[in-house]
Amino acid sequence: MASEVEIVNAAMTLLGEGRITSLDDDIKQAREAKAIFTIERDALLAGYTWSFAKARAQLAALVGAPAFEYALQYNLPTDCLRLIFVGDYYVGMDLTDYRGSSTKEFAIEGKKILTGMSSPLNVQYIYRVTDTAQFTAPFVKAFACQLAASLAEPLTQSATKRQAAESALNHAISLAVRANAIELPPEKLPDDEWLQSRL
Repeated sequence: MASEVEIVNAAMTLLGEGRITSLDDDIKQAREAKAIFTIERDALLAGYTWSFAKARAQLAALVGAPAFEYALQYNLPTDCLRLIFVGDYYVGMDLTDYRGSSTKEFAIEGKKILTGMSSPLNVQYIYRVTDTAQFTAPFVKAFACQLAASLAEPLTQSATKRQAAESALNHAISLAVRANAIELPPEKLPDDEWLQSRL
């Protein structure tokens, strides 16, 4: 798969800029790319449920309970960019009134999960993938387009090139998300608001 330099050079090609040989090159393209590479990578990883970036962990409860409402608390995995599931619960749904429960099953506060679920707590999450060899080809394309969109202004000062890069990014994201969805087996979706209202 593509290296960091190859991903950056794909972005440079999209912008019509000169290529680099290393992110440590003492040229503007390398300096600007290095400044945002990690930020843009993590943002793109966290934004979607990429199959190559999924991880699972069993968390041990911390000593001491939260001040109120929940009985236990757990540290998020250090490489966690976004939670997908906590126990059997899909992250992102408000379960306050689900199944007659008077409180939410869990809450995410800072770098901790607060809950009443016992230890070990099973979680699935998107992790910080730093090895570009793990990236899928559609993700690499989308990442290069995202870098191009972010670098267009500092490198080219061209609104036209920025708009072209953003358009390419939207198309690349659409293709990458579709390819990612094809890889995934069917899985049970959480109940939507209409179903919850019928319970």
